[in-house]
Amino acid sequence: MKYLLIDDQAENGWKTILAKAVLKEEGSLDIANSYEVALEKIEYPWDLIFLDLRLSEQDHNANSIVDYLGFKLLLKIRKDFKGENFCTPIILITASNKIWNIEMLRDNGIDAFYIKEHPDYKFDQKTSRQNLESLQFSFLHLKEIGSKRREIWKLCNCIVKKLGTHSYFKTQDKKYVNIKERIIDKIKLGYTQLFKVQTSFEKTILPAYNESFSFIIFWSILEEITKGFTNILETWNPPLYQRDTNWKFRNVEYFIEKRNDAIVLNYFRDDKSLRKGSKTLDKATSEFKKYYADSLLNLSEQVYSLLAAYSNDDSAFQKLCEIFKPLNKYRNDNDFIHSSVLNIATKKLITENAKKEAYLKNKEILEFIKMILELRV
Repeated sequence: MKYLLIDDQAENGWKTILAKAVLKEEGSLDIANSYEVALEKIEYPWDLIFLDLRLSEQDHNANSIVDYLGFKLLLKIRKDFKGENFCTPIILITASNKIWNIEMLRDNGIDAFYIKEHPDYKFDQKTSRQNLESLQFSFLHLKEIGSKRREIWKLCNCIVKKLGTHSYFKTQDKKYVNIKERIIDKIKLGYTQLFKVQTSFEKTILPAYNESFSFIIFWSILEEITKGFTNILETWNPPLYQRDTNWKFRNVEYFIEKRNDAIVLNYFRDDKSLRKGSKTLDKATSEFKKYYADSLLNLSEQVYSLLAAYSNDDSAFQKLCEIFKPLNKYRNDNDFIHSSVLNIATKKLITENAKKEAYLKNKEILEFIKMILELRV
């Protein structure tokens, strides 16, 4: 793992101290001993950044924290979700123990802090040890959290980038621009929810299940995706956008119109023979093109329809379905959407195993969204 120390005093002992007392051979530590060098270094990804607040003699004469070069670097790192180190944990290294400064830095994105000791104002031995142990704990904790943040951030950022180049969303049409912006907002909301930090007080009193809530947010992106792949004006009448005709994809294929008959029901039970080797179900039988005014498609049916219409062949379609089915089941079994009697009567709401599973499902739903955006259109 690669770590960066941004400190004008890095080569005057601080790099050695961090390497021996904190990293302990946990990876390589690079340095940036000036603001200018730091600007270059933060263009590359790091697993964790140690950031000094004052980086020049000028900083020691500054009247406000907003004038410190370290604070300006912090703002640059955290200003853009697409920035290379937006997700990177940052530990502040500072000689200032002013609580209002530390709170302001927390508000702007630091994850932890270490107060430097000065020979003229050094702590007693017990406090010094606690100060160091707090830094060591923060490092180990943030190293683990940082890996997860980067893992999810990469997927989120990849989706944001694909939306920017996708032919369906690279348009001036306000409807599809709005859909793109909603997806990006949900990406950021899901990321924020997943890595929301509780205070010690909250951890003691208030239960948290961030992993499950973020999954629900990421899952809801599928609503925007299916509409983004739909020819909206040929399907709904503005300004209220009520259903008017067959629900049509933008590649001129049709959604499967929900029918209360064995053909549709069997299809959603994965009867492959019904597809008759054709690319989409509307080619297998004209029945699926018929319009029924009272027909409504739930989200899972919309997604299956999208996969059928845009898959290159049956093999690709089945592969995507096999990815989607367990995600759909997990959503249907989610206690915050559908609490089954079995869960209510026999299972705890929040467990460590449930949190781990929910985290993995966050990764899977983001991977699935990315796959849809990679389909040929």
